[in-house]
Amino acid sequence: MSTGNARSGDGTDIAAALADASGHLTFVERLTEDLGPAPERAAAVGAAVGRVRARLVDERLRLAVVGEFSSGKSTFVNGLLRTPVLPAAVLPTTATAVTIEYGPAFLVRVRVAGDPRWHTVGPKGDPAALEMQLARLEAALEAHAHASVRRPFGALDRMLEALTTDEGVAPHLSGLRVELPAEALADGLVVIDTPGTNAEARHTDIARRVMAEEADLAVVLTSALAPVPLSLTGFLLEAFDEAALARCTYLTTYIDRVPAEDRASVVDTVRRRLRGGLGLPDPTVEPISAEAVVRLAAGRPLEPGQADWVARFEETESRLRETLARRRAVAVADSTLRLLDDAVRVVADDVEARRASLAQDEAALDAARIRDLPGFLDEYRGRGEKLIGSAADKARTEIEDRCGSVRERVWRGCEERIEGAASVSALESVVNDGVTTELREGLSTLLTDLDARMTDWFTTAVDSAATEVTEAFAVEYARLGEAGVSARPAVRTQAATADAAAAGAGALSPVALAARTAASLDRKGRWGAGAVGMAVGAMLGGPIGAGVGAFIGGLLGGRNLAKVKAEICEQVRARVSTAFDEARDAAEQAARTHRNAATTIFHAHLEKYRDDYDSAIAEIRSEQQTRGAELERRRAALGAATAEAEHRRSAIRTQRAVLAVL
Repeated sequence: MSTGNARSGDGTDIAAALADASGHLTFVERLTEDLGPAPERAAAVGAAVGRVRARLVDERLRLAVVGEFSSGKSTFVNGLLRTPVLPAAVLPTTATAVTIEYGPAFLVRVRVAGDPRWHTVGPKGDPAALEMQLARLEAALEAHAHASVRRPFGALDRMLEALTTDEGVAPHLSGLRVELPAEALADGLVVIDTPGTNAEARHTDIARRVMAEEADLAVVLTSALAPVPLSLTGFLLEAFDEAALARCTYLTTYIDRVPAEDRASVVDTVRRRLRGGLGLPDPTVEPISAEAVVRLAAGRPLEPGQADWVARFEETESRLRETLARRRAVAVADSTLRLLDDAVRVVADDVEARRASLAQDEAALDAARIRDLPGFLDEYRGRGEKLIGSAADKARTEIEDRCGSVRERVWRGCEERIEGAASVSALESVVNDGVTTELREGLSTLLTDLDARMTDWFTTAVDSAATEVTEAFAVEYARLGEAGVSARPAVRTQAATADAAAAGAGALSPVALAARTAASLDRKGRWGAGAVGMAVGAMLGGPIGAGVGAFIGGLLGGRNLAKVKAEICEQVRARVSTAFDEARDAAEQAARTHRNAATTIFHAHLEKYRDDYDSAIAEIRSEQQTRGAELERRRAALGAATAEAEHRRSAIRTQRAVLAVL
């Protein structure tokens, strides 16, 4: 596009500014890549860089049209294009900016809210194709926006009117682009018509986005019949920053409707209100009337005096185009400056957010971790040892009771066998076989029963104690998780039951061995012979005597058999008592051994949890330290990047100052 009456050095200054902008963008990309903010933040900066780069290579000049509803925006755009493209709305319904650019044929591209696709309608050449396109657009409106078209679009002109003015359709659009073979657009002018500033709150965001991402220059329209209302300055201050306001030209529309003698006063009023309302030292203000241009373009005769306004409009248009050519570099510079600030702020915010998150995690760990781990362990160690001690107490009581009751039963059985012997030979058989059987079976039953009971008691005690520890640490790991601390697996469950059961059975080996030995004796064995002497006989304090028959015969000596039975009963009773005393001692020793083993198993379980918890806390601390070190590295790099960004900001401001006076 021609730059009009730009001075000879303007082109060099503009080219230098655009070339430098590319370098600044590369810096922004490197900054976000090196310092690695969160992916969504980096993606936002990357998308913004992409938009500015696209503007660098796109030489078209983009003019945004801003103004309140009924300020004459549609008339101005139609006059600029010399064709009635935009209909005048009765109500402020447009919900998106309308981009109008050159194209070989009249067509419209539409994006419906909620639908990422662009729907193309036109050109007019093929009626059947056009009808299908219109039907697809109506279906998209119904499907994605639940907007029903009150009457079928029917034609391209009617569709565009509905898209911009129909309150049942216009609010449901997210994008609207028009291609038009207008001569005014042929040299690269792009017109962006924004929604009325006094229509809806979201229009502020639309205007802000247009100026930040698309427009090189904006014309702000204010009616000469109601010049610069407070609602307009309020909108502009909210939507535009200082740089964007400086890229605006202010047009006073409908000036031909003001008496000639009052026109200069109206323009002065507009300029004064802009200075006061926006803080602009010297705003560019021009009076225009686009109605005459539209009449002329439509082939309608001009009314008296309107020819002058056509000429003035053309002069204003020429100045706008010249300003656009110069302001393109300023717009790119403004966008680049904003990107620099945004990129540095994004990285800085990200670093600070991560530092805050780290500090929060560190505080959460301090608050959630077990403050007094030794005391915590001592509490559960005491509980576990108490459970094991209770099992030992139960074992002692059971040993005493069981030994006494079984001893009495065994003695009664031996006594009945001896008393029941009717002859010397029968008495010898009773002593050699019956008494031995009675004692062997009694001891076997006693020891086997004690073995099973103690194994169960101590295993249950260890299991209960270990379960308490497991559950207590599960609660502590859960507290870490609830506090937001990244811990290792929430619970370190140990298979304590199986370990305790296996070790418990081994701890009873003295009793279990004696029980198994006694149970395996040959029923024909004799006291003092082989395995009997080693097992049962040992518990009786040794064999009664060698040669049982001689022993009995010696007792008789012609004496009464009843007296002999009484003496034998007395000796057997003593031996049985001794055997069960020794069995009780062996069982008590086994209980002590079992208690020690159970305590060792439980302590090992407790220590395993302690080590695991210590390891988990150490891992978290190590991860936090690593994060802290990385954040310090980023802060240092950010400091250097900030210094470079400030240097680039200064260069951009200098270029903007040069470009602003071109």
